[in-house]
Amino acid sequence: MLSTVTWQATLAIALLAALALSLVGLSFSVDLSADALVLMSLYAFLTIYFSFVRPNAEAARILTCFGQLVVVVLMGIALSYAASTVPLPYRDVELHAIDRWLGFDRANYLAFLRRHDGLVSALSFAYNSMMQQNILVLVAAVLTRRYDRLQLYIVAFAVAVTATAAIGCCIPAANAMIYVDRAPTELSTLPDGGHSYFPTLEGLRNGTLCVIDFRSLEGLISFPSFHTANAILFMWALWPIRILRFLLVPLNLLLIAGTPLCGAHYAVDIIGGVAVACGAIAATAWLIHAGRIGRRERLVLARS
Repeated sequence: MLSTVTWQATLAIALLAALALSLVGLSFSVDLSADALVLMSLYAFLTIYFSFVRPNAEAARILTCFGQLVVVVLMGIALSYAASTVPLPYRDVELHAIDRWLGFDRANYLAFLRRHDGLVSALSFAYNSMMQQNILVLVAAVLTRRYDRLQLYIVAFAVAVTATAAIGCCIPAANAMIYVDRAPTELSTLPDGGHSYFPTLEGLRNGTLCVIDFRSLEGLISFPSFHTANAILFMWALWPIRILRFLLVPLNLLLIAGTPLCGAHYAVDIIGGVAVACGAIAATAWLIHAGRIGRRERLVLARS
């Protein structure tokens, strides 16, 4: 049952991303190296071999889950690019106002971090650990044979990234670095050496950027913070593995704390990310429950 729902979620986000890209007129430029082509061919061969030629259920499940995880991650990024083309007015004024109402002062936050270089390094390390943590979810699930947690994570990730794209489409924002810090809007590489995705975002919104270089993919959505949502999903997915809790909880709390610095997010973006993660976990539980009920009803009908 769980395998069926995982396949449905994977195919659904792939079809949704393809449709969204087609509707907004976006395409991706993919320049694969010879090594990448060899690895992809090897993966396809092993998946077919262990699924049909010499069936090995465990090996086939591992390879299938790996492919599904790669698909939902890439399709989620594609959805975020498609969502970013919608030229609705930026909502930075409202998001910043909510931050002030919450009592979050970005200037004080940044000033505090400037006095603590070690903390900045820790926050940056945690914030940039998303890809490594995705690999950790896969490896830890395989080593402990908790394939159910891996499949649940894949479904929840697909739901969360789709929700993030949909919300970001309706509530677009430049980001706090542009609106509050007044960083240059025309530069990708900032004078202090930092990076700004704003020129890419503007190119998508005004239609001048229609072909995306696959090698330069980046996050584009400010509200809600998908880094925050993903951090919660990491902890949820691997929570049953007790030894990893001591690593994942502090690492992902640092990740979340670093989103205003490393992702130029508003504080309210974090709240939005928490809501998306909780909603994705609840939706995943509902999908599994609904699927089990549907399967039970089909079995009853078949026997009658």
